Amino acid sequence: MDIIKVLVADSSPVFKKMFKSAIEQIDKSTSVSCAGDGKEAADIIIRKNPDIVIIDAEIEKTGLLELLNLIIKETPKAFILVTSRPSSTSAKIFMEALSAGASDSMTKPIYDSYGENFETVKSKISAIIEALRADSSAKKKNTPVVLSKPKKVSSKEFRPQIILFAASTGGPRALETILPALDPDIPVPILIVQHMPPHFIDTLTGRLEHKSKIRVKVADDGEKAVGGTVYMAPGGDHMRLNSDYVLYLDDSPPLNGVRPAADALFESVADDFEGSRILAVILTGMGHDSRKGLIRLKDKKKCYCLAQSERTCVVYGMPRSVVEDGLADKIVDLDQMVQEIESFNYI
Repeated sequence: MDIIKVLVADSSPVFKKMFKSAIEQIDKSTSVSCAGDGKEAADIIIRKNPDIVIIDAEIEKTGLLELLNLIIKETPKAFILVTSRPSSTSAKIFMEALSAGASDSMTKPIYDSYGENFETVKSKISAIIEALRADSSAKKKNTPVVLSKPKKVSSKEFRPQIILFAASTGGPRALETILPALDPDIPVPILIVQHMPPHFIDTLTGRLEHKSKIRVKVADDGEKAVGGTVYMAPGGDHMRLNSDYVLYLDDSPPLNGVRPAADALFESVADDFEGSRILAVILTGMGHDSRKGLIRLKDKKKCYCLAQSERTCVVYGMPRSVVEDGLADKIVDLDQMVQEIESFNYI
């Protein structure tokens, strides 16, 4: 990926300029197009097939969902960032967009200082471009996947006592594929770390609970984790587990730049959980959160790891980090993940 083509579709001249300037500062080898409405954006999508599309949720003339459908049809590998001004409905808008195919979302910064707003935008765009460059570089190497560590147990012999999920960019859509199809009678607790702000996690959890047969809730501090229930880490807090299946939350510093972090959960399970058999599922996401925790789980427990396949990830960063370190026992397409999870014999 030598030149990254970016489309900024926003009716606000200020935000169009801000995003364009941030992109050009981050990476000189980008081609940035701007659109003031959905009709203009649709024309650029068809003509230029952008690699990144940044869309204001309130785009006019051609609406957000119609544009998402067009992007998925015309340029399905594009990274789609949906933006919105802060509002009481923004979390709901973002969840609908992510469910419809958006890759990520961002609340537009509205600080008093233009410079502070600009740096917030720049930080977000920088992470996206860095992830796309990393994926492109890895693909060019075309190195076959070889697990450097032998599997400790086969899937047929493995009987999980708890299931841990780690997800980031693209995670909401992946979770909406997995959880509604999951058997509600799975007799072990399921703990999920999804990188998201607090009110977004609440909205996502509500959607998942509504669509799923299995119970889905945001974890409460001091609550005992029981089978047949999915516990989502709250936004802004790390979620950990002690030896008595009790969940506890803390606001200690972020790990890997995020809070909640999968590493915090995985390491607590490795160090404190009295059980010995852990099923870890690493889903789509930027960065490498979960890798260090998974190393500790593999060292201290019997841990079987399923990693989402590159071709079904929005961003392959998190699964790639565990695959390349030989920590994944099996690489699984998203539409096969439920079948893999339910193939185990449980306690």
